[in-house]
Amino acid sequence: MQDNLTSSNLGNEDVLAFGNTNMCKVEAFNRIVDSTIREKLADQLVAELDAKGLRGVRIQEDKRVSEGRTDKKPANWKWFSAGKDCEILKIGAKGWQKGKVKIRISLEFCPEEPEDTETPENNQPETNAPESPLDDLRRMINEQTQENNQ
Repeated sequence: MQDNLTSSNLGNEDVLAFGNTNMCKVEAFNRIVDSTIREKLADQLVAELDAKGLRGVRIQEDKRVSEGRTDKKPANWKWFSAGKDCEILKIGAKGWQKGKVKIRISLEFCPEEPEDTETPENNQPETNAPESPLDDLRRMINEQTQENNQ
């Protein structure tokens, strides 16, 4: 699968075929995947993360995954791992192209925009450092030092 096709470069009218009898347009396939993720997967994922203790510090690993065992994965796991065999007929293509369909879900971090800080008129950043309790002591020592030096 050197040339991975993504739904963003497939036309809505292109046709996916799974075997000889199961066919659907890319638009319908995307709609099914999107609604399933929104309606079912999101709730199940949040419940699973909560059950694994994600409210705090640490996520418990599934022992099968940490031991490298994959024998207990459900048959439908192929949609997310190796992919499901299919063919695609793209609009304007000369024929069917064999390949696999994989469903991928990505995790994305979107940082918040930094707040704009106003710069005072003298173009110096404004610092509102809290006064330290030691500042009074430093002033007194400096004053005494200056008096002793005079």
